[in-house]
Amino acid sequence: MEIKRWGSITARSGLFLIIASLSLPAQSATAATPKSVSVFAASSLQVQYIALAKKFEAAHPGIKINISFGSSATLASQIAFGAPVDIFVSADDLSMATAKSEFSKSTEYVTNRVVLAVPKDSKISKVRHLNGKVSWVQCALTAPCGIAAANALDAEGKVSSSPVSFEVSASSTLAKLLSGSVDAAIVYKTDVIANSTKIRSIEFSNARAASTQYLIGLSKSSVEKKNRWADRFLLYLKNSASRKSLAKAGFEIDSLK
Repeated sequence: MEIKRWGSITARSGLFLIIASLSLPAQSATAATPKSVSVFAASSLQVQYIALAKKFEAAHPGIKINISFGSSATLASQIAFGAPVDIFVSADDLSMATAKSEFSKSTEYVTNRVVLAVPKDSKISKVRHLNGKVSWVQCALTAPCGIAAANALDAEGKVSSSPVSFEVSASSTLAKLLSGSVDAAIVYKTDVIANSTKIRSIEFSNARAASTQYLIGLSKSSVEKKNRWADRFLLYLKNSASRKSLAKAGFEIDSLK
């Protein structure tokens, strides 16, 4: 599994493939062409998706799964401006809507929710304690984690303080807390579970307001290219075993049939 990076290595590899294809019969060149799948996924899925991609590649030698992780809003904007991608996994419906030129048909995937996270030894025990002498952060309001945080805080109705910063993504928000730069952070429940030896969670009173629905889809370009490996990897991400691994990480699954 590779996280896609563009550079001189890619350019040289591309040149090699072009030269190789000119020196081989058409049938052989086609057979030698490496198969790949490009995936854009919310940063909150990084740990699980890297593991899933490695398993898929091990089961299908020669197939490369290239995943770009980041804020769903940022990834959606890149897609809207023409970034090539086969599969998009967004942490909310607004980001998927931004990418509608390529992803007009997406389906509900998993659910996550934000919590207030604090160090294991913190004296903070309630959401309203953010009103004290506490430094805290949340995601930017353009990111799914930021929208969920704002909804959760509005429903709570007990916090009048403001975050010291609005971070670009769920991963950067978590990093601020883990580095000790702040006293608390509104992050995904899955992030707390992944770092349970260092931080603990304080739930918001309205779990529904704190939740966000993830969506997954196959791009129009992938369908037009007839990339069968993109189809197969999409089905793999949605199968029972993969979704059970996501559930174990703290994502909520409607059905595991």
